[in-house]
Amino acid sequence: MDRREQIIERWGEWLPPEPHRQAVVDFVARGRATIARPDEDRPPVLLYEDGGAMSLPLVRYDGSEPFYSAERPQTESGERRTTKYSDVCGTVDEFKRIVQQGPEALERRGDEIAELFDDIRYMIGRMYRRQREYITFADQLREALDRLESLEIVDRAPSDEGLAEIESMLRSGRADDAGRLNELAEQVRAVAQAQEDNLREQKAAAIDVLAAYRRVRGGRDWTEAEAAIEDED
Repeated sequence: MDRREQIIERWGEWLPPEPHRQAVVDFVARGRATIARPDEDRPPVLLYEDGGAMSLPLVRYDGSEPFYSAERPQTESGERRTTKYSDVCGTVDEFKRIVQQGPEALERRGDEIAELFDDIRYMIGRMYRRQREYITFADQLREALDRLESLEIVDRAPSDEGLAEIESMLRSGRADDAGRLNELAEQVRAVAQAQEDNLREQKAAAIDVLAAYRRVRGGRDWTEAEAAIEDED
C-alpha cells in the first residue's frame, strides 16, 4: 500500500469530494501538509507547512495553489483556528481583489477583511513558532555532534600488539609464562572495553539525534517515499 492509499484508508470518510479529494491526497503524500484531528468532536484539520489550517471536508482546490475553504471557517483563537486560505499569499490576494472593487467594497466587507488579517496573523505566528522549533533542533544536533566529535577513536594497536606477542610466545615455547600471558590478555581486554564504552557513548548521541528529529517532525508525514516524490518536482 503506497502513501496515497494509506491516506485514503485512514481519512477517506473526511476527505472532500473530487477533484479536490485527489489534490489533497497528493499534497499530503508529498509532505506539504499534515492531517490531524485535535478535537474528536470535530472533523480532522488539514495543516499546511505554509501556516494555514482548514477543516478537511471543506478544503477546495481550483487547479492552482493555494487551497481554500468552501465556507468561511469558524474563527477561533490558538491552534484551533482554521483559515480561509492555505497560506498568506492566498489571503493577501483575496484582500487585493477586494481592494480592486473600490472603497465601498472595502467598507462593506470590513468584517471579512478583519478575519483575513487575523488569518494572516495566525499563519505568520504558526510559521514563526515553527522556525523556532528548527532552531531548537539545530541546537540539539550541535550538542550531539559536539559529543560525538569529543569521543576519539580508541587505538587498536595495543590489542594487535598484545595478540601478536601472545601468538609469538605460544609458538616459541614460552607458554609457561602465565603472568605475562595474563598481562597481555588483559591488555587486549582493555582495548575492547574502551571501544565498548566509546560505542555506547556514540550510540547515545546518535539516539539523541533521532529523538530530536522526531520532536521536530511531530505528527508530520516525513517518509523516504515522500521525500523522493518531492525531489521529482
